[in-house]
Amino acid sequence: MEIDDSLFFQDPIPDPGSLQVMVGPEALHACKSRRLAVGESLYLTDGKGKVALARIEDRSPRCDSLTVMIEETVVNPMPSPRLVLASAIPKGDRQSVMLGMAVQLGMNDYIPLECDRSAVQYSDRMSHRWRKVILESMKQCRQTHMPAIRNARTLEHLLDASGELVAKRSRVLVVGDPQGDCAGVDDCADWARLEEMILIVGPEGGFSSAEKQLLDSEKVLKLRLSDQILRTETAAISLCAAAYQYFFAKR
Repeated sequence: MEIDDSLFFQDPIPDPGSLQVMVGPEALHACKSRRLAVGESLYLTDGKGKVALARIEDRSPRCDSLTVMIEETVVNPMPSPRLVLASAIPKGDRQSVMLGMAVQLGMNDYIPLECDRSAVQYSDRMSHRWRKVILESMKQCRQTHMPAIRNARTLEHLLDASGELVAKRSRVLVVGDPQGDCAGVDDCADWARLEEMILIVGPEGGFSSAEKQLLDSEKVLKLRLSDQILRTETAAISLCAAAYQYFFAKR
């Protein structure tokens, strides 16, 4: 199903022929922001791949609820290979900017990376805010699988957990580096078996000496993004765009 108009979040989505009442922010957005009227169509997703084409049957005068008829549903497969961003957390609102743009550039999952020089330490309370940002960006770019926030990891733990998968060529690790290039990806990745590509981004102060030694291992490909030292969110967004340009678009 081609989504050619606004996408709204609704979970669960019932079968075709069923009525569904939408409430809260999604109903308000459809009525007030989009000004959708009775008889008009809209698209729904549950964030797990299911998409529905629905028709508006009724709307409340205060725009706090919307009744729709489900006309058609499809289930989109999980993206494969998955593009995973593992980054240190930048300060302030720059984290939200980074996540929103990364979703638009194809990020499928996010891993908070705990580095030796991280200025911001991860806490569980951050996830609620991040999920709202990810959801809004997912709808804006019409993705139907909501990117997940995975457990926080140190660089060492991330590399240790990736060793066997990298050896099997089902996972590729990429880090931005002024001295890097994109050579070697065809030797490290088997596109028929590749399950995910993990993009690694460090903190504002850069990786520590110990972390640089870990990244010098053969497990990690180094991709040149710029001759300059980039901020965390700039590097993350650039790396997502470069991953698509260099790797995913050439599959």
